[in-house]
Amino acid sequence: MLPRAVKDVRVSSPANARLDSDVIWFCVPDSAIAKVARDLSARDWKKKVAFHSSGVLPSHGLDALRRRGAAVASVHPLMTFVHGSLPELCGVSFALEGDLRATQIATRIVSDLGGESFLLRPSQKPAYHAFATMICPLLVSLLASAEKVAALGGIPATDTRRRMLPIIRQTLKNYAELGPAAFSGPVVRGDVETISLHLKSLRKLPDAKQAYAALIRAATEYLPAKNVGAIRRMLEESTPKKTRRSA
Repeated sequence: MLPRAVKDVRVSSPANARLDSDVIWFCVPDSAIAKVARDLSARDWKKKVAFHSSGVLPSHGLDALRRRGAAVASVHPLMTFVHGSLPELCGVSFALEGDLRATQIATRIVSDLGGESFLLRPSQKPAYHAFATMICPLLVSLLASAEKVAALGGIPATDTRRRMLPIIRQTLKNYAELGPAAFSGPVVRGDVETISLHLKSLRKLPDAKQAYAALIRAATEYLPAKNVGAIRRMLEESTPKKTRRSA
């Protein structure tokens, strides 16, 4: 059963949109938001509410509609949407920014969806969306890179995902319950030689090697670690930063 706030929902394209609803939610690529708003701005927008779903752009992308009388806001669900998957929205956070009336209505809709809303300032949105990108698409990038590393370790590609999922699930469970105390491995122990051996084994995968080294550096900065100085010196020797000339 649909929540009461979303019982009368229609999906439209700019070409066939009637725009007779009280709330219009633009779910288009970031680069298209301002253009679509301009293209539709000749319609009657008085007393209407318009949202866009960009995580990085502020509500200013809908200024063409704001000038026509609409209350506007950016409403971004902190959730991943991919073909073939229908995520639950109960408990999902939604980042809101924009006009007071629009954010108040967005808060009610999010509540009816079972989500939780919070407000951002326009200047905070790029960092917020970088955070969202790190915990979802770049997490997938990390896992895909790990699959390539697993192949170097002799694990067949057909087995890699099955073998990695138990430790991934337990790590997420530990992090949810313990936070940074869930961190384990050679950095916690200060095992410089182990990290060095890892880096040597990744020579055939330079991008994965750079990602590994960057994550080790972050770990020495943000997480419990021993022999931090020695680890950082070894990283500098093993993965020297490119100079502007060499780059």
